[in-house]
Amino acid sequence: MTTESISGNQPRPVATIASLTLLIAAVAALESIIVPALPLIQRDFGVTADVGALASVALTLSTVLVTPMAGRIADVYGARPTLLAITTIVVLGGSVSALATIFPLFVLGQFLQGFGLGLLPVSFVVLRRTLSSDRLKTATGLLGAVVVAGGALGVVLAGPVAENVSRTAMYAVPTAFVLLGAIAFAVSTPRDHRSNVGGRLDWPGAAGLALGLLTLTAWLASASSNGWGAPTSMLLLLASAAVFTIWARYQSQTTEPMVDLTMMRHRSMWSAVVVGVVFGFTYGAVVYLLPQQLAVPAESGFGRGASTSAIGFLLCVGYGAAVIASVISGKLAQRVGTKAIAVAGVAFLGLSGAAGVFATTMWQIVVVLILAGTGVAAASTAVFVISADSAPADRVGVTTAIVTTAIVTIARSLGSAVGTQIAAGIIASATSSGGLPQHSAFATAFGVAAIVAIVGLVVAVTMPKPASTDVQWSSSSSSKSATPRFQ
Repeated sequence: MTTESISGNQPRPVATIASLTLLIAAVAALESIIVPALPLIQRDFGVTADVGALASVALTLSTVLVTPMAGRIADVYGARPTLLAITTIVVLGGSVSALATIFPLFVLGQFLQGFGLGLLPVSFVVLRRTLSSDRLKTATGLLGAVVVAGGALGVVLAGPVAENVSRTAMYAVPTAFVLLGAIAFAVSTPRDHRSNVGGRLDWPGAAGLALGLLTLTAWLASASSNGWGAPTSMLLLLASAAVFTIWARYQSQTTEPMVDLTMMRHRSMWSAVVVGVVFGFTYGAVVYLLPQQLAVPAESGFGRGASTSAIGFLLCVGYGAAVIASVISGKLAQRVGTKAIAVAGVAFLGLSGAAGVFATTMWQIVVVLILAGTGVAAASTAVFVISADSAPADRVGVTTAIVTTAIVTIARSLGSAVGTQIAAGIIASATSSGGLPQHSAFATAFGVAAIVAIVGLVVAVTMPKPASTDVQWSSSSSSKSATPRFQ
C-alpha cells in the first residue's frame, strides 16, 4: 500500500478525524440496531425466527465481501472517492431498511448496510495519508474505540426510538448521521489523485466470493425452512462448497489474489482461522439466542417478556465486559502470551454457551452475557495478533498484517453467519402451535454453541505460539475486538 499524502489543498487533520469519528460512530450504531431489535422486526414483518435471522446473516455476509477489497480499492482509486462510494451504499441500505414494507426488501437493506465495515480499512488509508507516523497510532486507536461506543449507542437507543416513534425512525436517525458524517468528510478532506500503486484489483476473485456467499445464504435459508437434509438444501450446500473450492483454487493461482490463501499453509495461520470460525459461530449463536429468549413472554417460564429497550440495556452488559476484557487481555498477554489469551477467550465463550443451557433467570442471563463479552474480546484480539504474526519472515509488514487479519475476519464472519442461522433453525423447529418456542430448543442451541467452542478450544490449545515475543497490544486492536456487531 502506498504512504503518500493526500494531494491538492492542505489537509486539515482535525476536521478529517472529527468527520471520520462521526461517520464511523453512526455506521457502528446503524449496524448494531439489529441485535436488540430482531425480535421486534420479526413481529413487524410476521416472520419466524429462522427467517428473521436472515436479516442478521445478510449483514454479516456482506462484510465478508467488502473486507478484503476496500483498502486495496482505496489505495488504487483513492481513499476519498472509495469512502464516499461505500457511504453511499450504506445510506441506501439504511434507507431501504427504514422504508421496507416487505421482509425481503428489509434483508436487502441489511446487506447493503454491511458494506459499512469497509469504512474501517479505508479510514486507515486516509489517516496514513493525512497524519504523521507518531500521530497515526493515536488516531487509529480513537477510531477503534469509536466503533465500540457507536455500537453500544445503537444497541441502547434502538428500543426507545422504535417504541416511542417507529421502526422507520430507528433506522432513519443513524442513517441521517451517516450522511452527515459523509458530507463533513467530503468538505473537510481534500481530493486525492489516483494512486500510482501498481497491479490490479482481483475482480474475478471478488465475483467468485460474492457467488459463494450467495449460494451459502441460499443454503442457510433453505435448510432453515425445508430442513437440513432436504434435497434442495443438500444441493445448495454442494453448490456452495463447489464455488468456494473453485474460488480458493483461483486465488492460489492468480498473481494478485483478493485474499492470499498461500498463508494458510502455515499451521499458526490455519489454526487461527479455525479458531476464528469457532468463536464466530459460538458468539453469533449466543448473541442471537439471548435477545430471542429475553423477548419470550414471562409466562413461558424461561423468557422475560423484555422490550427492545430492555434488551438493548442488557446487551450493554456484554459490551462493558468486552471493553474491560480487552484492556485486561492486553496486560495479561505481555505476561502469559497471546496463545494463552486465545485459549482463555474460547473457553469463556464455551462457558457462555454451557451457561445458556440452564439460564432462565435474569441474573443467569447476565452471567451468559458477561462470559460471552469477555470471551469474544480476548479471543478475537489474541487471534488477530497471532494471525498477523504468522506470516513468513520475508513477508512481514503492515500490508501482510492487514491481509492476515482480513482472512481471520472472513472466517469469523462466516462462522457467525452459520452459527446464527443454525441457532435460528433449532428455535423454529421447536415452536409450539401458539407461536412460542420451547425452552428445550434454546437449551439445545446453546449446547450446540458450547460443543463447537470445545472444538475451537482443542485447536487453540495445540496451535503454535507466535514467533515474535514482542507483541504490541495497541488500543486499536483491543477496541476492535470488543465490538460484537461492527466487525
